[in-house]
Formats: sequence, structure tokens, C-alpha cells
Amino acid sequence: MKMPNKYFTASELKLWFSSIALIIVSFLVFDRENILVLSASLIGATSLIFNAKGNPFGQFLMIVFSVLYGIISYSYAYYGEMITYLGMTAPLALFALISWLKNPYKGNKAEVTVNTLKKGEIFASFLQR
Repeated sequence: MKMPNKYFTASELKLWFSSIALIIVSFLVFDRENILVLSASLIGATSLIFNAKGNPFGQFLMIVFSVLYGIISYSYAYYGEMITYLGMTAPLALFALISWLKNPYKGNKAEVTVNTLKKGEIFASFLQR
């Protein structure tokens, strides 16, 4: 996937790089052994910045993160976490990825079209609570 030079703003890059730096520093200070945990954390942070931009690649990364986190959770016997990420987060990210790929913004597959809720949809969302 080719990204335009100015895809991320300077503020977004600062946020992303500072998040990555904090993850790496935390890993070096507290763990230094479990590369899978470091990888999952880096992928998770990266998926969030792409999702914030409405880029379907973020949903793909969220699926990868969910699988890695599921493996990590299983290895520590955190079965509730494993079920949450593999049974809820990964499938929802898959559905979102499919939906985002079907609704590109003005033909740009690296951005999703944002829908505006109609009055009836807003009212219906309150009824579901």
C-alpha cells in the first residue's frame, strides 16, 4: 500500500511515534523477553492511527492484533480476554473491513465514506438503549 507523503499530519505523526516510543521503552524497562507482546502492542497502536484516519488498513491491523492478543491471552490463561478479542473484536473488525472496502470515499480505497445519520436513525438508536 502506497501512502501519499502528506497522509498523516505532523501532530498525528508525533502522536504515533510517541506512542511507539513509549511502548518500546516500556518493553525494554519491564519485559525484554516476550517479542510477541511487543509486536502486538506496536500493531495495536498502529491500527488505531489508521482507523482514526478512516483507512481500511487499520481494520486489517486490528484483526492481526486481535489474533496475536488472543494467543497471548491464551498463554497466560486469560480466557475471558481471549474470547473477547477472538470472539468479538476480530469478527467486528472483519465486518468493518468489508464494509469500509465496499464504501470508499470518492473512489479512494484508503479512506472510507462517512455516513450521516438521519433523524429516524438517531431516534431508533435511543430506543435500543
